[in-house]
Amino acid sequence: MKSFNTREISHRTCHIIRDERLSRDLTQIEMASELGISQSALSKIENLAMMPTLIPWLKFCSTFGLPANLPLDEKLYKGWAKDLEKKTSKPLKNKGIKHHLNS
Repeated sequence: MKSFNTREISHRTCHIIRDERLSRDLTQIEMASELGISQSALSKIENLAMMPTLIPWLKFCSTFGLPANLPLDEKLYKGWAKDLEKKTSKPLKNKGIKHHLNS
């Protein structure tokens, strides 16, 4: 069984939330409302100061049609990142995503 780098998975999870919010032109207040959390909590998540708990993560995945295992599955994650770049027509700012796309 493959072991997971917990820090990397945590960062991916936070970046997925941020990048999806930005690609959909949502404010932090709008996204936080969708997830049932405060704007302050969302800001902390996006800035890697806090991880989302299970319920907001599952709400996020359900609302935006994303698989809950997205940060865990390398192939799925790379596909999401490439699709997001195509959708937004600009490179992702997250160096971690760029690194994973090129590996």
